[in-house]
Amino acid sequence: MSIDDYIVWFKARYRHTSSAVTVVAFIFSDFITIMLCIGAGFFVVNAVDRHYINFRSFINYWTYLPFFFIMYSFFHLYPGVMMVPSEQLRSFFLANAVMFIGIALSIVIETDGRAYVAIAFLVAFFFSTFSLPVSRTLARNVYSRFRWWGIPAAVYGQGEEMKKLIDTLLDRPQMGYIPVAIISEHDQTMQEYRGIPVLNSIKESRRLNTDLRIKMAIIVVDEQPSESYRKLITTTLSNFRYNIIIPRLSFLNTISMTIKEINGTIALSSTNNLTRFYNLAAKRLLDIILLIIGSIFAIPLTLIMALLIKLTSPGPVFYGHERIGKNGKRIRVWKFRSMVINADKVLEKILAENPSYREEWDKYQKLTNDPRVTPIGKFMRKTSIDELPQFFNILKGEMSFIGPRPVTIEEAVKYGESFGYIFSVKPGLSGMWQVSGRSDSDYEERVAFDTYYIQNWSVWLDLWLIIKTIGVLITRKGAR
Repeated sequence: MSIDDYIVWFKARYRHTSSAVTVVAFIFSDFITIMLCIGAGFFVVNAVDRHYINFRSFINYWTYLPFFFIMYSFFHLYPGVMMVPSEQLRSFFLANAVMFIGIALSIVIETDGRAYVAIAFLVAFFFSTFSLPVSRTLARNVYSRFRWWGIPAAVYGQGEEMKKLIDTLLDRPQMGYIPVAIISEHDQTMQEYRGIPVLNSIKESRRLNTDLRIKMAIIVVDEQPSESYRKLITTTLSNFRYNIIIPRLSFLNTISMTIKEINGTIALSSTNNLTRFYNLAAKRLLDIILLIIGSIFAIPLTLIMALLIKLTSPGPVFYGHERIGKNGKRIRVWKFRSMVINADKVLEKILAENPSYREEWDKYQKLTNDPRVTPIGKFMRKTSIDELPQFFNILKGEMSFIGPRPVTIEEAVKYGESFGYIFSVKPGLSGMWQVSGRSDSDYEERVAFDTYYIQNWSVWLDLWLIIKTIGVLITRKGAR
């Protein structure tokens, strides 16, 4: 398509090219969530003494809202497109800490006898830590259904890597970047891909910015960068306000890299954060805190499930299975028994008699409709309650709340050369793989998810995955 024809095509379909609409949409959802958090804080305090706070008190503090949005902007939460969830959680936490704690301190210092209002804002801060990242995710999913959503982006590249990028952006519009043009000088035969026109001139593509005001360029790097590639980068950097360059480093699934300089040459630096003792201590402290909080619900639920298992199926309540833990150490992972007695022998017979079961077992090490599972076991597996006894493994320090899933000895070979790296950390009750597809993904995807987790670990990533785990349990996505 010629650039003149493309300009006509674009103007007929898109009305804006800036991030302003996206920012306004996020401000609206953030506004609603902040007010709900403040209201929840006032409600909690009011529940202790109904005379403390009334509706007028709630209205009086709306004047603080513009400062929230200024603070969020300072922490790059606007427009916040394609922001890594763990970094988004961290930014919201820090921004809200400044705002809510600052408001609470100003109330205590400037007024007498209104400490209860300050307490309400501290309670609101607690609610905001989790509710704002969750509401931002929900807002993305809702907004992405409308035509006005997203920021138009020009994609430079060719081949399968470029197509994969286009597929990702189109299939997951909640990410925020909408591909509106493909620029490729090497493939003159392709006219469009999934409805997106292809332009064959890098020089003419400058008019995407000068005539249409498209501000974002995404460049998929060639396998062997050439002089034409350097010319491309110069063109996009000089014409587009924002540039995303995607290198061919698929084996490095990391966002934690920093830029280094070696005598004028750019180098990428990465650190395995889970080799530092203070990070390991922080992760262990988080596990202990979550154990204490989770035990409030886990202990009574354990008693109920133990009684139901005893009443519905003969045999023990708990089942311990040998798995591989950190650094290849053998550990016994505990679950509520969800299968019949002698389940291993029953499995051998099932796999020998049914080829389709054998194929599914070899791929996932699980069966969708496992005939060995008891009636109460099906419920426990569907809700993941059967894994509740692994709190004991976490208490012993054999597991963590977040990490790679502990695997059987037979499964270890499926991880190939990545096994040693992935199991250099404690296995987890939940993790990147579980919340990104769980039983619906194969071992290649497990390796990719677990590698990403280790390369990018932070307390914020663990907290975000815990929030995601709760969402997966509620929706039961991927559970078996």
